[in-house]
Amino acid sequence: MPLPFTVEQLWEAWERVRENEGCAGADGVTVARFAERAHRLLPRLLERVNDGSYRPFPLLKIVVEKHPGAVATRTLLVPTVADRVLQTAVARHLSRSFEEEFLECSYGYRPGRSVDRAIARIRKCRELGYVYVVDADIHAFFDLVDIDLLLERLAERQPGEAIMDLLRQWVRGCVWDGSHLHPLTRGIPQGSPVSPLLANFFLEDFDRELEKSGRKLIRYADDFLILARTPEDASQALAQSEQLLAQAHLELNREKTRIVDFAHGFRFLGALFEGDTIWVPWKNDRVKGRLLFMAPPLPLAMRTRFELPPPRGTMELALAAAGATTAHASPPVEGIERRPDVAYLYLTEQGSVLRKAGDRFLVEKDDEVLLDLPYHKLETVLLFGNIQVTTQALAELLEKGVNLSLFSRQGQYRGSLAPPRGKNIELRLAQFDCYRDGGRALGMARAVVRAKIANGAAVLARYRERNEVPADFEERVKGLETAVASCEGAATVAALDGVEGAAAHAYFGLLMEFNKSGMNWPGRQKHPSTDPLNALMSLTYTLLMHELTALAEGAGLDPYLGFLHQVDYGRPSLALDLMEAFRHPVADRLVLTLVNREMLGSDDFHSGGERPGVFLAPAAMKRFLAEYERWMLERPVVEGAAGPCFRDRLRSEVEALAAALRGGGPFAPYRFGEEEKACSTSSVTI
Repeated sequence: MPLPFTVEQLWEAWERVRENEGCAGADGVTVARFAERAHRLLPRLLERVNDGSYRPFPLLKIVVEKHPGAVATRTLLVPTVADRVLQTAVARHLSRSFEEEFLECSYGYRPGRSVDRAIARIRKCRELGYVYVVDADIHAFFDLVDIDLLLERLAERQPGEAIMDLLRQWVRGCVWDGSHLHPLTRGIPQGSPVSPLLANFFLEDFDRELEKSGRKLIRYADDFLILARTPEDASQALAQSEQLLAQAHLELNREKTRIVDFAHGFRFLGALFEGDTIWVPWKNDRVKGRLLFMAPPLPLAMRTRFELPPPRGTMELALAAAGATTAHASPPVEGIERRPDVAYLYLTEQGSVLRKAGDRFLVEKDDEVLLDLPYHKLETVLLFGNIQVTTQALAELLEKGVNLSLFSRQGQYRGSLAPPRGKNIELRLAQFDCYRDGGRALGMARAVVRAKIANGAAVLARYRERNEVPADFEERVKGLETAVASCEGAATVAALDGVEGAAAHAYFGLLMEFNKSGMNWPGRQKHPSTDPLNALMSLTYTLLMHELTALAEGAGLDPYLGFLHQVDYGRPSLALDLMEAFRHPVADRLVLTLVNREMLGSDDFHSGGERPGVFLAPAAMKRFLAEYERWMLERPVVEGAAGPCFRDRLRSEVEALAAALRGGGPFAPYRFGEEEKACSTSSVTI
């Protein structure tokens, strides 16, 4: 199951890792060396996770002084640079939902929190009369966290199977100490980017139960204070904290835990509290302890164990074979298998309201909840007609990186509300450089037109296998093959447009030989569409264009600067370029399938009144959107293996173009009929 984020988010995580610098991991790859190949390594890293071949490297053991000159030491377990990038991306993704659940009393390793804010809360509590303090420390917290309990609690939050699988691998990883590999059996490794988030998550129940009892808690990682008005209340708070930690299989560090008061003074987070006074040391004076030990990188012979896909056992292979056989033997539709998780939400119920409730979105109408959905599963929300969205839901969509697109009730695209994009300036510069390079831009346009015409011919070949055709059909198809070859001779984009237009006219004439619906085909008409077939095609093209626009923006590309479709005000020319290869195999085949199977008929359309054209009725629009999603998520079974759905193909198309622009190589658009891989998203229509 693919990860719920893109290469662009890996790039953002990589920038964070590069800023933090740090040493090489067990593979010996430094931050500087990774930077030289980041444009190749990051897409490959995401690909390895999505195809199941990713395995984290062992953690590199490092031992440092806790404080300069101290006898006590701290053991750091450091992932490789690549693993740190992936962990950073996952931590950023999870923190979007986890942060809402974390309480105000937790200050360590959280965005917008700091030691200064923790000190300010202590001062405020003292002013309110909380002068007795339980100054406590959890014994060896990071070393003794119960891994099974941690994973059990994480699974209850349902972060998604792809994320959950990564967390299992990281939490149950192994350590390289320079001579041996040791499995992790307990604890959260200090030095891993995901560890602070997991630490706060593991102590979330501890925080909540203390706060529910009315205690004044200030916690910074495994150090915490509980403030009370009386010595008796402080003793009860200490006893309660011991009980709660025992439930988490942890215990207090008795040597560092005591009940004190402000009058006698105490230290916390480096600050000295005494009476009404607080002394805070200068931050610049804090010196790190010396490095005492650092394991060397893994020997080359041992690294291959973690660079190759994990071996599959006999039982796993047998189950995989059985699953593939089942999918192939009894497919739902034409050898197709579908997968569940929700990623696209279509709202067509007029008068409904999308609102935020905790970490979920609710769709309500007339005081009835129509849908309750966790927002971490969403990629895009599409509104058709009179649908309301609360300001809280709008803010949440932006915060969580979810696109919101608005359409008329009939499916005409109005616009989008999208989170901030475009941080990948180098990629956009490469796109603009390519556009300015006339020869290279023309090559991109040629590739797009070739793929479109070739895919049209492949679609016709697919229909021809199952249907009788007129005597002159084969001869007319040869015209498309000739058009593909003539693309090379087109010296300008205008000449390519001529080739593409002639090929499209010939293609539609051939395609409608397979129209069994009885609906009339007047030829391709765009805006307005005066017949049902053209209206369905235009609607499907609009949805595809919307998806590709969002994907291009998410990857850091400018969707308005294309190569075949020239620049025009408000037109997403690049998205239209990317869509060309998908028009015939995705949109046209879907439309013919729906009308030939009588899933949609002429009665499902109505005129637009004063507006020219015909449009789907509301009930028919719901059916169409449900079928569109099913179509986009179908996975063809090829030789017993499930291939990628069309939505995965759209993502791959954008990533392929970004890679071509970065590397300066040619762009090879999607060709219909190639072997497929796996799909991971689904939708809900309301």
